[in-house]
Amino acid sequence: MYMKLYLINQGQRVEINKPVFSTGDVYLLDDDRTIYVWIGSKCSVDEKTTGAAEARSLDQERGGAAKIITIDQGQETPEFLKLINSLGTMKIVERNIAKTMLKDVSTGDYAGFSEHKNVLFRVSSEEFEDINAMKMVQVPYSPNSIDSEDCFVLDLGTKVYVWQGNACNVKEKVKAGQWARKIDSDRAGSQNEVIFEEGDDADFIEALNKGVDHKESDAVQLRAESELEPESEAEEAAQEIPSERKSVISDAKPTTPDAPEIKETVSSKAAPGIPGKLDDSILTIEKSEGRRVCPKCGEEKKSMIHESVDKGNVIMDYPRMYGKKYKCGNCGTEWREK
Repeated sequence: MYMKLYLINQGQRVEINKPVFSTGDVYLLDDDRTIYVWIGSKCSVDEKTTGAAEARSLDQERGGAAKIITIDQGQETPEFLKLINSLGTMKIVERNIAKTMLKDVSTGDYAGFSEHKNVLFRVSSEEFEDINAMKMVQVPYSPNSIDSEDCFVLDLGTKVYVWQGNACNVKEKVKAGQWARKIDSDRAGSQNEVIFEEGDDADFIEALNKGVDHKESDAVQLRAESELEPESEAEEAAQEIPSERKSVISDAKPTTPDAPEIKETVSSKAAPGIPGKLDDSILTIEKSEGRRVCPKCGEEKKSMIHESVDKGNVIMDYPRMYGKKYKCGNCGTEWREK
């Protein structure tokens, strides 16, 4: 029997194979004759609207013969439940898996942010021989808790910081990074994962000093936006750029003989957030051997080259994993390495 289940994620249908429904999202169940739109009790207005639009689009792709039925959470019909359970046991979880196209001004990037308490975790391999048996252990929220032999994960709600001690080992760095990305994948919105090294960690220490109740969000004023209504002239222009991106080689040469060759691309911000497609608004250079060097000014001091998460380079969609980008503390240039 023909049966497909979709999750609505940022205005797009994403096919899934397990009937696990989250209260903050919208799902489509298609049995070829009927398209059911299941609406979670806590989903956003734009997700409801997009779910209905995607159901109509799915119907039109097949000639417009299907019946469309909307079902609110808690109002599931016997026919709907019978179809769902043919895919497996239906589960409803208190989560928000998909990302809305809006950012909420009061809750930050995920539901529950206003009640969030900042937490500091220690990642240490001392008592664990197997890397897969390691744990994150909560420690007092204070700069006095960190030490050079371990890594620490700081959960600020809409931001996740990773601190690496000078004497920590590879296992601790790997697990701290994995757990930071797990926090992001388990939570709606995008958590800004930032990695700090001991000695170059002023923002990390400042966040600890602000206390467990400090709210640090990048949320902006709520506006009625959609993919059909760009919020700026720059975005409108970007949408008119053809999907085939044309790369060009810059005539400008690096300021130092050792700096790597710079490749610039048309700044279209093409498909940010889609695995395998880069936001090409920053420089992309070939990775060089040895010490990392700023491609503009030639700065090579490790303390002046800041590494952060590159949200325009999605390596994996779920769990969400990003590449890295770098910023020169001397001239402010940002770049990523191939």
